[in-house]
Amino acid sequence: MIELRDYQQALIADIRAQFRGMDRTVLVQLATGGGKTVTSAYMVKTAAQRGRRCWWVVHRREIILQASRTFWSMEIPHSLVMGGSIGDVDAMVQVGSVQTLARRIGKLPPPDLIIFDECHHMGAAQYQQIFEACPRAQIVGLTATPWRLDGRGLGQWFESMVQGPTVADLMDRGALCDYRLFAPSAADVTGVATQGGDFKRDDLAKLMDKPSIVGDAVAHYRKLAPGKRAIAFAVSIEHSKHVAEQFTVAGISAAHVDGSMDSGARDAIVSDFSAGRIQVLTNADLFGEGFDVPAVEAVILLRPTQSLSLHLQQIGRALRPAPGKPHAIILDHAGNAMRHGLPDDDREWSLEDRQKKKRGAKTEVPVKQCPECFRVHQPAPECPQCGHTYATQAREVEQVEGTLEVVDLDAIRARKRHELKSARTLDQLIELGKQRRYKYPVAWAGHIMKQRQQWRAGA
Repeated sequence: MIELRDYQQALIADIRAQFRGMDRTVLVQLATGGGKTVTSAYMVKTAAQRGRRCWWVVHRREIILQASRTFWSMEIPHSLVMGGSIGDVDAMVQVGSVQTLARRIGKLPPPDLIIFDECHHMGAAQYQQIFEACPRAQIVGLTATPWRLDGRGLGQWFESMVQGPTVADLMDRGALCDYRLFAPSAADVTGVATQGGDFKRDDLAKLMDKPSIVGDAVAHYRKLAPGKRAIAFAVSIEHSKHVAEQFTVAGISAAHVDGSMDSGARDAIVSDFSAGRIQVLTNADLFGEGFDVPAVEAVILLRPTQSLSLHLQQIGRALRPAPGKPHAIILDHAGNAMRHGLPDDDREWSLEDRQKKKRGAKTEVPVKQCPECFRVHQPAPECPQCGHTYATQAREVEQVEGTLEVVDLDAIRARKRHELKSARTLDQLIELGKQRRYKYPVAWAGHIMKQRQQWRAGA
């Protein structure tokens, strides 16, 4: 039987408080790897025991099967509702795909509680169909990144939001592992059009399906993550296949998977990867969400994206702790870390739309690259690696195409954590939020104070 962590128990208490306060729809923000499935499964178990019918809704077959294993490990009887599964209509708990559940509305008893996993997909036709068909059900949405991929907020569907610990907090607790991030110079995406809030897929595929653009992914894997199990995120199916071919030719066991493959063949490949018989698993848009293999030691980012949500979802695949895994390795060949920042940066989440950057505004994260040892780090008077002292006059960093260098985390984390620990009162936290230019500094400060009170109570 899985036991809940203290912050998971606190999240459930917060959700119930919102329901008691007459909110019918509540969004739960918890970082990838923080245990959203376990937390929501506990809610489903207690609800079903009280005679309430529950639907746990997700959009991919792989995530359904993973969730089912979690439910059985928590002794939660349930029925599977997905293609190829008849299921049990009378089961109190239905774990199913959004596609199949949408088709079976009216054939299943109406639910009292619906939990939408990866709810940043809300607004898609089948999610909307289920949402509108169950006006009496209480609804919980789960996501690490409460914005749609186009940057729209989720306030249209959820009345309130409760938040779990930050990524940095989860790393401190050991719930997520540390990481090492290596970043090349960003590919030149100047001529790539934008569509739906992100780079247009066809244009991006033409740009990125060329090893010369970002350097040799195989060589960097051999240098920085040799022998480690890695997931590579490509732009398109063809791009993913080409990446897998490059690894295979180099003598590194690799395989490509995509949603159009036979489910049996795809499951076999994923099983071989989980068992370590395949070292590199390449995909396009298949494993950015919900793919839970703690032994994943590295991610290889080969798809530039304007979406912070997509970036963090992909990085999160490698942040789950596992025995013998001191840290995750992130090989960013797409320049996404320079657009969106580090995985454990403090971020302010909201149900409102994400603020759009002004056209032409600089989006790169400010960093320095040492001319002596090539380490990349937060701007500082000297290099933390070799001690090289920079000239007083700031200058643009010259980036060498195709060369990966480690992004230093120590100075960044030390400064931010010192700032946070030094802010002891609510007023000090609000002021810190304003300094960091958070849109809602008061709400953020209140969330931090509430977390501190919960941790003290549980200490």
